[in-house]
Amino acid sequence: MFKKKPKVNKEFIPTKQEIRETSKLTAKDLLGGKVLSRDGVIRQIPFVFFIAALILIYIANQYKGENMMGQIIGLERDVRELRAEYSSTAFDRQKLSTQSEITKMINNQGLPLQEAKTPPFKIVMKD
Repeated sequence: MFKKKPKVNKEFIPTKQEIRETSKLTAKDLLGGKVLSRDGVIRQIPFVFFIAALILIYIANQYKGENMMGQIIGLERDVRELRAEYSSTAFDRQKLSTQSEITKMINNQGLPLQEAKTPPFKIVMKD
């Protein structure tokens, strides 16, 4: 007929007010460190370590990227300098290879060479 209710130890059952009190986050709890002792926070510690590791990897990646950019800028500057040196060297070589410059160099060095007076001709041999 009447069902007996099972005996429940009321001492361990949290009331609604206790549940509300435990879910509230106050400044006193935050500054006192009580927040860090809660089970929810303790379960999140591996996730916090994972996020911290990601942040460290991100910082290292940024540092390496800045170093690479510095190297790239230095190499680009070197390429510009070498390109300018190549252009000036090519211009000097082209200027020195003109016929008038070659004649001046031969005369300055006192070599017994003379300029050809007749144009070159082709030698044809018959079989």
